[in-house]
Amino acid sequence: MTPEKRLKELQKYIEEHKPITHAPLYYKSKNNQFPVYEIPLEFVVFNQFNGRIGSYIKTYEKENETLNASNPDDEEKIIDFLWSSDVARNEKTLKDLEAKGQQQFGIITKDGVVIDGNRRCMLLKKLASKKKEGGYFQAIVLDETLDSNSKEIRRLETTYQMGVDEKADYKPIEKYLKCKDLINEGFTEAEIATFMNEDESTIKKYLGILNLLEEYLESIESEGLYTRLEQEKVEGPFVDLHNYLSRYNGEDGRIQGMNWNPDPDDIDDLKTIYFDYIRAGFRAASNIRFIGNTAKNKGAFTNEQIWKNFSKEHFDFVDSIKKKEKSVEDMQEERPGESLIDIVKARDEKFVDNVKNDFKNKLNRTVHHIDSVADSGKPLELTKRALNALNSIDEDTPEFKSKEVQIIMDEIRKFSESRSRFLKKTLGPVNNYGHD
Repeated sequence: MTPEKRLKELQKYIEEHKPITHAPLYYKSKNNQFPVYEIPLEFVVFNQFNGRIGSYIKTYEKENETLNASNPDDEEKIIDFLWSSDVARNEKTLKDLEAKGQQQFGIITKDGVVIDGNRRCMLLKKLASKKKEGGYFQAIVLDETLDSNSKEIRRLETTYQMGVDEKADYKPIEKYLKCKDLINEGFTEAEIATFMNEDESTIKKYLGILNLLEEYLESIESEGLYTRLEQEKVEGPFVDLHNYLSRYNGEDGRIQGMNWNPDPDDIDDLKTIYFDYIRAGFRAASNIRFIGNTAKNKGAFTNEQIWKNFSKEHFDFVDSIKKKEKSVEDMQEERPGESLIDIVKARDEKFVDNVKNDFKNKLNRTVHHIDSVADSGKPLELTKRALNALNSIDEDTPEFKSKEVQIIMDEIRKFSESRSRFLKKTLGPVNNYGHD
C-alpha cells in the first residue's frame, strides 16, 4: 500500500470508528489527552529510522538498496532486524502479548508510520501471521505525517524511544547512531540531551565514541558495517579508549605519573595500536587497558621508554602482517555472491589467527615491565624475579637457539657484570655475606 493510499484509508477508518480510550501525550510543548484507536495492522508501517535497529538498517543499506517500509519484502527484513535486536526479550513479550493482548499503546503518524512501539507492532504482526488473521495495533494517531513536521516528530520519537527509564535496554551503538542522526537533522547536543533524558556531556561522549568506532571500521575496510561492532562486543574497549585519548589530549587536566609529553603522532599511534588489539579480539579482561591506562604505573603510554619499546615492536610485527593481508575488494572478487559482512568477518578472523599469540606475549611482557617499574624501589624482589624467569627458560626449544635471544642474553650479561662490579666496590666480595 502506498503512503498516499494508506493515509486515505487510515483517515477513513478513524472517522468511522470510536477511540477505545484516551491517554496523555506531551506533544508540541503541551500535555494533552489524545484518543487511542485500534488500528488494523495493514494500515501500520514500521519506521526504518527506529533507534532500536539503526545499526542493522545502516549495515544492510551499505551493501544493498535503501529500505522502503511500505514494500512487503522490506517490511519482512525490518521484522527480522527488530526480532534479532533482542531475541530473548522478544520471545518473552510475544508470549505475554498472546496471553494478555497489547498493554501499552503506541504512537503513529496520520499515514501510519510507527513513532513509538515498533517492537510491539512487529510482535503483533508476527502473531497475526501465525494465526492467519488480521490484527490491531492500539495507538495514538498524530495529526501530521513525518515529513510535514519532521523536527517535532523526531523529538517525540526520541523521547519515547530512548528518554524513558524502562527503555534502557537500547544497545549503546544504537544510542550513538541515533545521536549522529539527530545532529545531521539539525538538532543541537543540548536538545538531544533533553530528548534522551541525559546530560549534554553524555551526548558529547556518545558522539566522540561513535567517531572512534567509525574510524575503526574505516581502518579495517568495514565502513558502515555497524553490526560488526555488536557482534564482536567491542563497545567497552572503545569507551576506555575515548577516555584515555581525552586525557592524553589534555581535555581533563594533567596526568599524574606521566614522565613525558607525547606529540599528536604518538597519541595517534596509541589509537592505532588499540584498534589493532581490539580487532585481534582483546577486551578489558585480557589486559588491553594496560596499553593506554592513564593511572600511574598502570599503562604503557604513561612511560616514554616502555611505550617506545612496545610501539616499535608492535608496528615492526603488525605492519608485516598487514602488508600480506588481502583487501576486502580482492576478497569480494574471489568470493562472488558472498555477503560483505561475511567477507570482512573472515578477513578479521584470519588477522586474529596471525597476530593473537604475538600480541598476547608482547602485552604480557609490557605488563611485567610496568610492574617492574612500579617496584623499582624493591631491587631484591626484582632481581629474584629476574633470576626465576631466567631459570625457567627451556634451552631445548627452537626459539632459544636464535640470534635474538643471543643478543638479549649478551645484554643481560653486560648489565649483570656492570651491577656486580658496582656492588663489589660498595660491599666487598659476595662470600663475605655468607653466600656461595
